[in-house]
Amino acid sequence: MQNQSVDPQTLDLLHKAFEIVLKKNKISYNKIGIAEEGDQLLFLYETKEEKVHVFKWSKEASVGKSIGTLAQSVLTPIIPQLRLLS
Repeated sequence: MQNQSVDPQTLDLLHKAFEIVLKKNKISYNKIGIAEEGDQLLFLYETKEEKVHVFKWSKEASVGKSIGTLAQSVLTPIIPQLRLLS
């Protein structure tokens, strides 16, 4: 997957999975987004104050994982930080 583009449908599914994980963990946000940059995927988190925070992870590490599992594994380590931002 390294240096290969992620198709828009997969990014959309991942975005929806992130929304579910955030709601489940009672994390509020203004907007969220999923984007890619080279060999990394980016989670863009906009607070109520319209500040955008970016969290990166490897596309290569995402291969073979379900969208829900991937969303959970990416967000779980940063949930404490997201709670402080929300």
